[in-house]
Amino acid sequence: MTPRELLGAALRHHQSGQLDAAEQGYRAVLAIDPRHADALHLLGVIAHQRGDHDAALRLITEAIGQNDRVAAFHNNLGNVLVQLGRHRDAGTAYARSVQLQPAHAEAQAGLAGALAHQGELPAALAAIDRAIMLRPHDAGKHVNRGNILAATGSSEAAIAAYRRAIELDVNLPAAHNNLGLALAKREEIDGAVRCYRHAIAIAPDYADAYLNLGNALQEIGEAARAAETYRDMLSRWPDRADARLALAMTAIPMMPKTVDAAAAAPGAFAAALDELAAWAAAAPTRLHALAGTSQPFYLAYRKTDVTAPLWRYGDLVATTSPASPRQTPSDGRIPLAIVSAQVRDHPVWRIILKSLLAHLDRSRFAVTLYHVGTRSDAQTDWAANNVDHFVTGARPAAAWQAVIAHTRPDIILYPEVGMDAVTGALAAKRLAPVQAALWGHPITTGLPTIDLFFSGEALEAADADQHYRERLIRLPRTGVCLDWQAGPAEPWRGPPRTPGTVRFAICQQPIKFDPADDALLTRIARDAGACEFWFVMPRRQQWAGKQLIERLRTAFAQAGLDPDRYIRTTEWMTTPAFNGFLDAMDIYLDCPAFSGFTTAFQAMQRGLPIVTLEGRFLRQRLAAGLLRDLGAPDGIATSADGYVERATTWAARARDAAGWANARATLRARAASRIADPAPIRSVEAALLASLDAGPA
Repeated sequence: MTPRELLGAALRHHQSGQLDAAEQGYRAVLAIDPRHADALHLLGVIAHQRGDHDAALRLITEAIGQNDRVAAFHNNLGNVLVQLGRHRDAGTAYARSVQLQPAHAEAQAGLAGALAHQGELPAALAAIDRAIMLRPHDAGKHVNRGNILAATGSSEAAIAAYRRAIELDVNLPAAHNNLGLALAKREEIDGAVRCYRHAIAIAPDYADAYLNLGNALQEIGEAARAAETYRDMLSRWPDRADARLALAMTAIPMMPKTVDAAAAAPGAFAAALDELAAWAAAAPTRLHALAGTSQPFYLAYRKTDVTAPLWRYGDLVATTSPASPRQTPSDGRIPLAIVSAQVRDHPVWRIILKSLLAHLDRSRFAVTLYHVGTRSDAQTDWAANNVDHFVTGARPAAAWQAVIAHTRPDIILYPEVGMDAVTGALAAKRLAPVQAALWGHPITTGLPTIDLFFSGEALEAADADQHYRERLIRLPRTGVCLDWQAGPAEPWRGPPRTPGTVRFAICQQPIKFDPADDALLTRIARDAGACEFWFVMPRRQQWAGKQLIERLRTAFAQAGLDPDRYIRTTEWMTTPAFNGFLDAMDIYLDCPAFSGFTTAFQAMQRGLPIVTLEGRFLRQRLAAGLLRDLGAPDGIATSADGYVERATTWAARARDAAGWANARATLRARAASRIADPAPIRSVEAALLASLDAGPA
């Protein structure tokens, strides 16, 4: 047989799935003509199908060396490079394929995927649209379009793309799965759960759908059902590290229903980490790629010392390889990177990040701001115009890592490690000689890759150093430069007040309230006379608000108090409406388990007296530090009894309308007279420079 005849026969075997016979045929061709481009290419395709991507890369590259004018060669080279994680090179291969054959729909789709992975989303969207124009009824390409739209934050358009894919092919599991992801991002968790279950029903071997189902159940507080889902997944795929890490996080209930359940969480999580570590012992690095995907965020809401389990978690997920050597900057300034997902109107921005950008000494630091979040607003625009370099755009964590590593900063500041997946992933890598966290998430990161933790001397207890893995730096005052204005107020549209009734405002997220503190409210209700507890219901995780109210109603009833008489709720509000709400309240009750700083500052700006229970840890001392710093320490209690006594005493005083109005005016004046003192920023700079000279801890 001639090489052409041999190739034709082998190709027929290949198309029918007989890979061994096809391989024999292609090798027979090469035995006659070792430089036969088609045989080399197709043999490379077989290697790719078998998962031998290194061999596939060698063979297809050799084929292109013989003939670089075949679009299919470059397209399949791109497919192999994607499997090898070389997305930029894959993009180059797909672009060459498209150049040779613009109507190559698969190459257009591959190019879209490679561009999306690099964060070049507009170009990716254009490429996938071209692919869809070529094959409008290809459901998979509509799924790809939805993925790109979801990455840009265009959730409605992404959902429409997934639904179009389902119209074209109702049995395409990826369409249902990814529709679930988009719905979950909109907090339509019930709909997301249905989508994941549908994907699993269609394709019982679709592992990611199991993982996403477990994550959705965890997001709505169904930790037991989530754990069951992860265990089911692991019974099928025991080597899935992401499921094992997610299973460990189910030991931390988002919304514990009892005192015992809340108290047991740190120990349960520690035991889960022991199990995870035993599994990972054979290959310790397999958890490193998952840093940020499942984080112990909710452990911070437990009232006990959780430093040890966070430290253990950090050891499991962190990559501690050294950073690149320092550069010699051309202008003499130190390259400083700031990485945040909250470069927008958000508490981290208002209290920490904006003043940091405003006051950093630009003659000493060249500042690059990486906005890794997907939401932007006018504050994002302000940030972009007030740094040396601004980088944004939706990217996966690996792409962000490549971008930051390429610029080789000397210092990286993370204002809020652990609040989102991308910063959690990046902070677990050594991308700069010096890496530091600020108190946007007020608890140790537990990561060996973070050298410094910046807090405030007014916020920390004398023994606070033992609660951090990082070196604790106590900045002046609260560690931040308070220059955030209160803004206007709109009249609150709540019901009229019953004469003589005192209104307590409770404004933090429901998940922050520990069941052990429910009794404090029943004691205040019993001792304060006629009173109402006004809870601001969350915009996100509305289920948690319902659970908190149900839990409190039970506690009040068990204490012999009529819940309907005391417990009130109001919807989440805009800032002006919230200011009006605070004006209509009498006393602000801070959350004992997880104190609020931003809401406490807003309350002070409205002259609303604050009662706070100062605990052992930073996360329980934020409002107390603010009150002490602004000269209003009277609301600080150091015991549960003191918290109740302060609330009830002030309730009696609040019934004297004129006297209470004077007290509120005094408090409002103190909040308004605060000075935007840049001393904390100067101390940040000094600590960073000293640490840079000394090298990482």
